[in-house]
Amino acid sequence: MKNWTSITIASLLFPASLANTLIRRKEKQPPPGRLVQTERGTFHVIEKGSGPITVLMDAGLSGQSLHWHRVQEIVSRHAHTISFDRKGYGWSDRRTHGDGLNTVKDIEALLAAMDVTSPLILVGHSYGGLNVRLFASENRKKVKGIVFVDAVGEERYLTEHFDASRKNEWKKSLQMMKVGYYTAYTGIPRLLGMKVGGKYLFPELKSYHRFVGYSPHAYEAVFKELRDSEMTAKQVVNSLPLDRSLPITVIQSGNESEEWIRYQQTLKCLTDHVTDIPTNHGHNIHMENPDLVADAVMKHV
Repeated sequence: MKNWTSITIASLLFPASLANTLIRRKEKQPPPGRLVQTERGTFHVIEKGSGPITVLMDAGLSGQSLHWHRVQEIVSRHAHTISFDRKGYGWSDRRTHGDGLNTVKDIEALLAAMDVTSPLILVGHSYGGLNVRLFASENRKKVKGIVFVDAVGEERYLTEHFDASRKNEWKKSLQMMKVGYYTAYTGIPRLLGMKVGGKYLFPELKSYHRFVGYSPHAYEAVFKELRDSEMTAKQVVNSLPLDRSLPITVIQSGNESEEWIRYQQTLKCLTDHVTDIPTNHGHNIHMENPDLVADAVMKHV
């Protein structure tokens, strides 16, 4: 039904939709990585480096593979690295689901198609932290360590824990993403500067920014992930606990809100082997200080 709503709006605003299509054609960029065919669809993957350990990086809500560019450049000098676009983002297939367990199945299919059998170090930013926790729970023998980059706890998306402020914030975000999804083909989000993945990308990747940021499929993906975020959080709650011996690193931003501190405390209680790295950075630590994040990852490698 929502797809039909999007199509109807695009048809009613046909001149705007046509103009946006022409702009999109001019902005089109070939993928910087490669497209990997799997039993669950086609995924865009950036694969660099080699070694007996594979470092797999998952971005936050609305993020994609390019956000890991500089971290991957550093880590790939010493290890096999993979960053990828979840469905709907970047150059991967269109999104059909929004929950974390389906994302885990996508990652499993991707690794199988790439014939990756080496032990894994998982790196998850923000919402991606929930995905890597689920993957580690489902693939306990394959995962040898996790690095959380200002990741959220499951409480972030459990409505039963929302106070009035958080409830209004969540509803407003969902409504904004819904509007972006419905009107993406018309170019209205472009006019409003609603770029998926944020307004900043490394200067050397500037040519890709508008193409991935204003992709209609990206608006659909972020809407569906946010819509199903509580489902993902409940999947995390109901998943098998991580092995207490699993080493994890928790890299924290300078966010001193009581809510955000609780998320970080949740992550620090997941196992008995935790390295805590507090910082004064903003939320996108991997983009603000890639050397710090890469160094934390390398300690696991």
